[in-house]
Amino acid sequence: MTNDAEYIYVTYTLDPNKTNCPSFGTLHLWIGNDLANVPSTKPSKNNPRGVPIPGQFPFSYDASGLTSYQFKIKYSDLSITGIDSPDDLCNMKLYIFAHAEMCNETAWGGDKPVNVGDPGRWYYYGEYTWCCEGPPPPICTLETAFAKGTHVFTTDKKSNPENLPSLNLTRNRWGWAINLKETGTYFFDIYAGAGLNETSKGTLVGTLTVNWNGSQAVVTSTMYSGYLLKEVHLYAADAAPTTIAPGQYGFLDYFDPGRDSYTFTVSLVDSDGVPGVWLIAHAVVELVCK
Repeated sequence: MTNDAEYIYVTYTLDPNKTNCPSFGTLHLWIGNDLANVPSTKPSKNNPRGVPIPGQFPFSYDASGLTSYQFKIKYSDLSITGIDSPDDLCNMKLYIFAHAEMCNETAWGGDKPVNVGDPGRWYYYGEYTWCCEGPPPPICTLETAFAKGTHVFTTDKKSNPENLPSLNLTRNRWGWAINLKETGTYFFDIYAGAGLNETSKGTLVGTLTVNWNGSQAVVTSTMYSGYLLKEVHLYAADAAPTTIAPGQYGFLDYFDPGRDSYTFTVSLVDSDGVPGVWLIAHAVVELVCK
C-alpha cells in the first residue's frame, strides 16, 4: 500500500510458488477509519463487531486469471467522514480489509489476525497511516494488458465495439485472441486497461511481434517507454482457446523487477485440418515508478 496527495493504492499479488491456486478470483476491499463501519454480520458473543462480509465491500474486481491487481481509490471514496480535503487525512490511521477469492477458498491480507471462535470463521486486516510528509512516495500502478488481435472473447455486443468475431468464452470480459492463417511476421498493439474492448479508454503500452514459420513462433512483447512487464502469459496452439484464464494458457513468466521486453519461442504447427493457428498474449504491466 502507498498513497499520493489524493489516492491510495492497494496491490494484490499472488505468489504462484506458495499456493496451488494459479490465479485470483474476485477481489474485495474496504478502507476506513472506524472498524464499526466495516460491512459485517450481526455482533455475537464471540465477536462483538460481527464477521466481515466481503461481498458488501464497496470496491471489488473480477481478477479471474490474474496474479496481480492494483486498486487506485480517491480519498473521497473511502469510508471516512468529516474529510474535506486530503490534508485532513495526514497521519490518520486507516484500516484495510483486503479479501480475495482463490480456487473456491477465501484469503485475507493484513497482519492483524482475528479468530472469531466459530469453526472456519477467521479473517485478517491491516493498518495504514496516510502519509503527507515530504515528497510523495513512488507510485507503481499495475494494469492487465492484451495484444489486440482478430477475435474477442465476449458474447455481449456492448463489449465488442468493433464487431469482431467472437470465441464465445465469456459474457463481457475484455481481451483478444489472434488467429494466424499464413506464415510470416506480424505486429499487434498491446493495450492495458481497455475495458469492454474499447481501445480509446485503454492505454497503448507496447507492441507484440509474431514471427511464425510454420513449425515454431517467436513471440516478443516490447514495452514503450514508461511501462514494464511484471507478468507474461501466452497461449499458442493449433486449436482455438477454450479459456480466458491467463494462468491456464500454458506459457508464463514473472519478473521482479519488471522488464521492457520478453520473448517466447514455442512450437506451433497447423496440423488439425482447420486453417490457422491461435495466440493470446496477456501481460500485467507496471507504470514505471515515479
